[in-house]
Amino acid sequence: MEIFSPISPSMLADPYSVYRHLQREDPVHWHEQLNAWIVTRHADCIRILGDPETFINDYRKIGEEAPEDILGLQTLDAPEHTEVRHLLIEAMRNIDMPAWIEDCSRVADELLAEVNLERFDYVKQFNEPLALRSMCLFFGIPHFGDEAKFHEAQRRLVLSMDFGLNPDLLEPGVEARRYCTSVLAPYAINPPPTGLLAHVDFGRTGPLTGYVLNALRQMFVAGFLSSSSTLSCITRTLVERNLLNLDEPLKVSNQVYNELIRHSGAVQVDTRGCAETVTLGGKEILRGTEVLLVPAAANRDPAVFSRPDDLDFTRESNPHLGFGKGVHACIGAHLAQSLHMPVLTQLSERYRLTLAEPPVQRPTGTLRGLNHMFVTARPR
Repeated sequence: MEIFSPISPSMLADPYSVYRHLQREDPVHWHEQLNAWIVTRHADCIRILGDPETFINDYRKIGEEAPEDILGLQTLDAPEHTEVRHLLIEAMRNIDMPAWIEDCSRVADELLAEVNLERFDYVKQFNEPLALRSMCLFFGIPHFGDEAKFHEAQRRLVLSMDFGLNPDLLEPGVEARRYCTSVLAPYAINPPPTGLLAHVDFGRTGPLTGYVLNALRQMFVAGFLSSSSTLSCITRTLVERNLLNLDEPLKVSNQVYNELIRHSGAVQVDTRGCAETVTLGGKEILRGTEVLLVPAAANRDPAVFSRPDDLDFTRESNPHLGFGKGVHACIGAHLAQSLHMPVLTQLSERYRLTLAEPPVQRPTGTLRGLNHMFVTARPR
């Protein structure tokens, strides 16, 4: 029986016991259904992430088909990936980050003013609306089309990340990606006056225009899905440990935040294609084979982290892979951190947060998250 079953009830409840078993017994594990290798040790994950010529994101290099409308930051390699990433980073440098953080903090205040503090859904009434509005502010757009359509697209998209275990999830996810790109495409012709889209030089993109649009869609989706999933996961960890109900408010410093990401980050799995036959963890990985590295397992590797299952805010050496590493590291990691740290700190300074009822896990394995988490916020 296959031990690595990320959307099974047992692994949705606790994936880490499976990760520990694989690290100990079979750190480069062949998965028959996924037709891929599962890699769980930190050193092996570092090797994969640090060798983009062998372990590739653009599967066309190993003879697989890839629709043009899904090719972007997450699915391209050099030289196209390098050009697209540099263009977007150049645009991001024009954003007034302190002003953006201040605007996001104001949105958080508005959202909290609208809820019943005795019992509200942290995910649906606070976290996800904050993620959506923060990304609209960052991109310089008033909204992302019809909100109900947006949320349905995000639901299909996050479910489709597990299509290897359920192929029926793939096509709805592809259509969701196309829908999101179609919402952003008009701004390539008529950019808004402010925000990221105002600074993307579409006059320079030429034949890369489609890739840039896809990359912008990937950024927006990650800024919503990955960011909100991450904030849900780390807030759950804090609330379940009563760390947002202490007499002394919790200051979420850079060190605290990185430990939360290491311990409870949302991103569980990343994928690569093997462009040449190599040996990894004593196993021969043939050219054309898919490799699934598990950052969430690497982040609790006892060979790297002492007491890896403990949440330790005094941990100083913390080479976690929660935002990836190397040329394909998350381009928006600093956005998530810049948003989450003040939001959690301000929540803790103003309220004592406790669970009103047990959280409801989202049935997704690649990107963990919550469907609901009802909390009580008592003003200090």
